[in-house]
Amino acid sequence: MVAPRALIASLAAVGFSGVLVAQAPALDLKVGLWEHTIVTSMSGVPPVDTSKMSPEQAARAAEAMKAMGNDKSVTTKTCLKKEDLAKDSFMMPNSANMTCTRKVTANTSTQFAAEITCTGQQSLKGHVTIDASPGGSAFTGVMKMDSTTPGRPSGVSIKMSGKYLAADCGATK
Repeated sequence: MVAPRALIASLAAVGFSGVLVAQAPALDLKVGLWEHTIVTSMSGVPPVDTSKMSPEQAARAAEAMKAMGNDKSVTTKTCLKKEDLAKDSFMMPNSANMTCTRKVTANTSTQFAAEITCTGQQSLKGHVTIDASPGGSAFTGVMKMDSTTPGRPSGVSIKMSGKYLAADCGATK
């Protein structure tokens, strides 16, 4: 079975995108309402030229750049449906400007792990590991992707966790 769609959305939230490679995860997760937390950290954020800014603008820009390197945490609820469990696009970047491949290194009811490589407008390389609790009522995971754009290496680390709340999703999609 596959983890909630919101895990896939975590990649979109940090601007990643790619092409699918077959093999849906075998993770055993319950269908229904989930709460998940995603903590994102970025490194290698390019500097901003503040030489032509007023001191106030430069201070705001410096504060914004400092904040970009700090951990960002988002907790949301999502509904995992039966049809979501058959998708092979799990944890794959998605963009028309990149082609991504995935080498699955673990695919069991309690763990999914893969190495991901993307080429194209941006080069990405990294790995993802998702661990599901026995019984499928919780998961934790880590994704680390490094990017090499001309002269500017950068990276993103994502820590994920989720817990099953109920079989009925109510109004949550």
